[in-house]
Amino acid sequence: MSNEIHIACSTDDNYAPLCGVMVCSALHNNRGGQMVVHILANMLSDDNRYRFQRQCETYGAQCLFHQVDESRLEGCQYRTKVHPLSSAAYYRILLASILEEVSRVIYLDCDMIVRSDLSQAFGMNLGGNGVAAVEDYDTPVDMEHYRQLGLNDGDKYFNSGFMVIDLDYWRQHNTEQQLLQFAKRKRKVYFHDQDALNCVFRANWQRLSPEWNYFNVAQIRVDHLFENKEEAHRFFSSPKVVHFPGRYFKPWLDTTCIPYRKEWLFYLEKSEWKGLPMRHNERKYYTLAKTFYVKLKRLYYKLIYEF
Repeated sequence: MSNEIHIACSTDDNYAPLCGVMVCSALHNNRGGQMVVHILANMLSDDNRYRFQRQCETYGAQCLFHQVDESRLEGCQYRTKVHPLSSAAYYRILLASILEEVSRVIYLDCDMIVRSDLSQAFGMNLGGNGVAAVEDYDTPVDMEHYRQLGLNDGDKYFNSGFMVIDLDYWRQHNTEQQLLQFAKRKRKVYFHDQDALNCVFRANWQRLSPEWNYFNVAQIRVDHLFENKEEAHRFFSSPKVVHFPGRYFKPWLDTTCIPYRKEWLFYLEKSEWKGLPMRHNERKYYTLAKTFYVKLKRLYYKLIYEF
């Protein structure tokens, strides 16, 4: 049996340095295995392609680029007012046809760092499900969101930033077509690919321990995530993957207090994009205040679960 670990991510030239840091962190902490990195992109400069290739070669990994046929995404719905996104938001729903010869893949968002060996997640038993992921912190948003997804009150909703995907299952169950049908449905758009995935897999996804997708500060309600104290302890003390969601809580902004920012900078300096200038945080004081509040809240939860 092959010991290859396949990971995939979506990017463009704007996000290439950030995606590069995430890839660097994954490679740095998985040097014992055979990593295959799949880069999904439409427009990516020769320079950024060269950097990704060199990054992977440094760690003895394979780097494969996949040109995305965006015509397949024509008609997909997007937010138009709050943080509008490009078509890259939907690339991951095409993974089964893009990675034709791959049976399983871990998908990661660009705004993450990997802090551990991915083999445990990659090799996990999905229990006959098409995807494994971590329950999201504070979604669905409201009852309209629940109804749109076909969820019942109390049903769980997962975050699509870190997923273990059984691509053979997707192919056998025509999952890609179902995802596209939802993505093109006229609706109020809450979340893009994430809503499509939660609708299609609403009764068929495997729960991952929350340590595989630790939100640094953007959300603060975490007590409902844990099945036991051991999970909570791992989540607070040594998360395996750190996610940097939220517009003002990115580690590449000039706000020093952001949790795990120093670690992100460590991987930046090990990456092919070292020396990347930090961007200005237009709401620095808001970020500082909320970060302080979230740290207090997390300390409160940590004390509860430890004692």
